[in-house]
Amino acid sequence: MPLLDKKGRIFGKFNILDLFIILMVLILSIGGFYKISRANPTDMIRPKPIELKIIVMNREKIGVDVIKEGDILKEYDTGTILGQIKKVEVYPASTEVVTTEGEIKAAEIPDRYDLIITIDGEAIVTDNSIISGKSELRIGNKLVLRTKTYALDSIILEVNVKEE
Repeated sequence: MPLLDKKGRIFGKFNILDLFIILMVLILSIGGFYKISRANPTDMIRPKPIELKIIVMNREKIGVDVIKEGDILKEYDTGTILGQIKKVEVYPASTEVVTTEGEIKAAEIPDRYDLIITIDGEAIVTDNSIISGKSELRIGNKLVLRTKTYALDSIILEVNVKEE
């Protein structure tokens, strides 16, 4: 039995093009298996524990009373869990006012409060950024958070990566 017949088939069964396609699929399968088997799971980026301090400004008393330690905060848009409230500090809200002498002084706003909230959470930490969900956690960035019952419009004051 000849290797190629009159129709160009190998051993009378396979077309040369069919053989080429089978060889390509086989080579790609072996290469893919090799790549996957050599992947090191320790190279994957895993979330690291962080401590985040945020400030929520100019809240009414009723809005301050619902915020409690232990609440789970999520990103407003994505619903990704940022972390758990560790500590809530409440201060009277203030604003700058110009006096009759032309000086600028800080004055308390009646029935309004500023909150500094400490959050324990996890985020992806790389050489260039700290990311939670779709938000980059950088000092000065705005961060909108929510729970089941309330939402917070905040600014990041501190981001600390904890040692594991």
